[in-house]
Amino acid sequence: MTKLVLLHHLIPLTVLVLVVATHRSAFSFSVHSLIPSSSRSRTSSSLCLSSHSPKHLLVVGGGIAGLSSAYDARHLLNPNDRITLLSDRPTFQFTPSNPWVAIGSRSERDISVDLREVLPRHGVDFVPGRAVKLFPQENRVELQSGDALTYDYLMIATGPRLAFEEVPGLDPHITGSSVCTTSHAVDAKEKIDRLVTNPGPIVVGAAEGASCFGPAYEFALLLHSELKKRGGTKLVDACPMTFVTAEPYIGHLGLGGAGESRIILEDLLKERSIDFHTNCRVTSVAKDSISIEVVKEEESNTTTTTTTQHILPSKLTMIIPPFRGHDVWKSTPDLTDKNGLIVVNEYQQSPLYPRIFSAGVCVSIPPVERTLVATGPPKTGYMIESQGTAAIKNIRQMMDYYDSHPEEGQDPLATSPELSSKPLLNGLCITDFGDDGAVFLTLPQYHPRKKDVTLHGRLATLAKVAFEKYFLFKVENGDTDPYYERYMLHLIGVDRVKVAERERKEIEDGRNIVP
Repeated sequence: MTKLVLLHHLIPLTVLVLVVATHRSAFSFSVHSLIPSSSRSRTSSSLCLSSHSPKHLLVVGGGIAGLSSAYDARHLLNPNDRITLLSDRPTFQFTPSNPWVAIGSRSERDISVDLREVLPRHGVDFVPGRAVKLFPQENRVELQSGDALTYDYLMIATGPRLAFEEVPGLDPHITGSSVCTTSHAVDAKEKIDRLVTNPGPIVVGAAEGASCFGPAYEFALLLHSELKKRGGTKLVDACPMTFVTAEPYIGHLGLGGAGESRIILEDLLKERSIDFHTNCRVTSVAKDSISIEVVKEEESNTTTTTTTQHILPSKLTMIIPPFRGHDVWKSTPDLTDKNGLIVVNEYQQSPLYPRIFSAGVCVSIPPVERTLVATGPPKTGYMIESQGTAAIKNIRQMMDYYDSHPEEGQDPLATSPELSSKPLLNGLCITDFGDDGAVFLTLPQYHPRKKDVTLHGRLATLAKVAFEKYFLFKVENGDTDPYYERYMLHLIGVDRVKVAERERKEIEDGRNIVP
């Protein structure tokens, strides 16, 4: 029943959002008419601009977390506040489409947006460069060029460091393949093209310490479908595939499963004769093979484990690597955990450095549950955006407080005022498997969940295409959290940020929109 209710709302709402958003000029009416005018604005009106001393927010990172945070800031902070985005890449690339790039159904250009052009149009300064040192006591970031940027508030959104070096031979520049970045996916496409002319076995999966499992399943099933398109059953049989993963079972996804993910993904692998190993450590990757260890608990004593060594032949190996934090942040005392990921409280704020916030895959969050082989919790696009929205709302709250209490706002390490916005950490993963796809929805990602739904079928593939086009549209138009999206998602119970009781009453009365 839950699925039917969700589908009943989700399909027409998705169609309406996409049609109205991307073809607004073709309609004589406006989506504004569907929502009360008092509900559209995201900008707080609690502070008179005349009493506000302009502040500078520095966002480091040009991916989904950084870009959505910068756009949220432009809408939520005061108009005279300055927002700067620092990135070592001049383009935003839509990472969820990388598996499509690898099989050739998308080009790098199809999923890229030039930050140098789009950000200034929407009131965000763009600075190309790489951060190499943080000085939190001075509110300063030093760049590789030798220049420095100062800030009043810092948002760290640099994504993960892909720790290929933890598995010998895994680096895509050596013997492995990857879809973690778009350039990696372009390289993987070239390797797939060579595989078609010179077939051989394939190994796909996720290493110990990975925290993004969906793309591994997606790549494996898309590749199987692509091989069948190019050479039929003969080519598929010439390229036997094995899936290896640190997960305790197929479909665990780093979050204890999502709806019927275990049944669906296991059946998909079996239907395509894809062998699989779970509780698996990848120990090394060679040109024509991959070495793994499979860990098992003793049935008579669950505190004792045994390992079995396997060497699998492989002409093409794509393993999601461990995700770690960037070295630039590790040098700041107690800013990160042991893996270099940013430690934050429930408000996305560093406990030790109150002017520093963080969102995205670079954030340290605990695993959903203990597993025999270490798995990290996934941070899907919607969760990442939720973290960014909460952080920006809290930064605005701090600005308002310090404008009213200027004597307390001089020390960058001073105790933070009480904050109120918490991300809900809802998980949403949309996948394409070639012949069909799946949508995994967990509200929230951690147990206990209010909703835990999987939608499987061809509609999911269309949903992913729509999501890609819609998100790139939002990037071009400078708003990754438009009011009509917030309103429509709220109707099916999907919100970004925890709503205070007074705000919830306003929503029920039609005077507000969930932020």
